[in-house]
Amino acid sequence: MKKVTIFTLICLLAASGIGLARGARGMEGLKMPHGKWWRMPEVAKKLELTSEEQQKLDDLFVQSRRRMIDLKSNVQKEKLELEMILDQQNFDESACMDRFKKFQDARTNLTNERFRFLIEVRKLLGLDRYRRLKTEFRDRRVHRMKGHPEFVSGRRNSPKQ
Repeated sequence: MKKVTIFTLICLLAASGIGLARGARGMEGLKMPHGKWWRMPEVAKKLELTSEEQQKLDDLFVQSRRRMIDLKSNVQKEKLELEMILDQQNFDESACMDRFKKFQDARTNLTNERFRFLIEVRKLLGLDRYRRLKTEFRDRRVHRMKGHPEFVSGRRNSPKQ
């Protein structure tokens, strides 16, 4: 019985990872570009960002990163606790399910923080510039995937003359 329960929980953990991966792909339009994209001169120009807006984005980024560091740490701690329960000789299914719930909650909190940052960016940019941002990075991603010579390692090179 213990082996069946352990196997079931391992399957649940694996399935939750697969589900989140699928969910992430389904949320492609809700992703923010990584890093300080507003400091890239061509992006700042295309979005007509003011220096005040760039500073506000810097502040939002730092605040969000600080929270995300703590939230990522919490996810890792909950994962460790869950693994420890799964590895115990005297397996307690109820305790394991409770810990799994805490692990899932920690992951949800991390996802919520990422989305909060997106909301703040959307509020600051407004609809038109937010759409331009999404289009810019979708185009960059497509060019990178196709091996477009204008893009190398995610950076845009100036055309050779």
